Amino acid sequence: MRILGEAAVARFAGKHAAARKPLRRFVTIARNAIWPHFLAVKQTFPAKDLGKQSGRLIFDIGGNKYRLISSVDFKEQILVIERVLTHEEYNREVL
Repeated sequence: MRILGEAAVARFAGKHAAARKPLRRFVTIARNAIWPHFLAVKQTFPAKDLGKQSGRLIFDIGGNKYRLISSVDFKEQILVIERVLTHEEYNREVL
């Protein structure tokens, strides 16, 4: 999987030191993954949701402390990281 948007991860990790290791782990796993469809992503990351209205993939990172919002092109094998939020920021935006 090709990863785009790692700058968003770096910015977030710069502000939230505790997020660095779990985000690095996520990026490493995703980069080495081959996901032909949504269910393959769920096998790799069970703590993942599909945004009902947006169709975005929402990953729980760091024991549910952070949310990584992304989109994926399964055919081209590209994961685009759009935003990384704390759990609290995510709840404020979604609710």
